[in-house]
Amino acid sequence: MAHGGGGGTDLMACKQEEEVENKAAWLLGIKTLKIQPYHLPPLGPLDVKVRIKALGICGSDVHHFKLCNPAVLALVSY
Repeated sequence: MAHGGGGGTDLMACKQEEEVENKAAWLLGIKTLKIQPYHLPPLGPLDVKVRIKALGICGSDVHHFKLCNPAVLALVSY
C-alpha cells in the first residue's frame, strides 16, 4: 500500500494482511439502527482500500431510517 503525504507510519499498510474489523450501521427496523461488525471481502487485483476519516448521511438515509422496511433495502454505497 502506498504511503500518502501525511508522513509517519501507515497503520493500514502494516495490517494489510491482518483481519481488520470494520463496523457498519445496520437498519433493523423503522428507527432502529445497530452498529455491528462487517467483514470486507478480500481485495481483488484492481481493488484498493481507503481509510475513512469522516462521513455523513444524506436525506435518503434519513428517509429510510424513519419510514422504510429494511427487508426491501439492499446494501447501498455511493
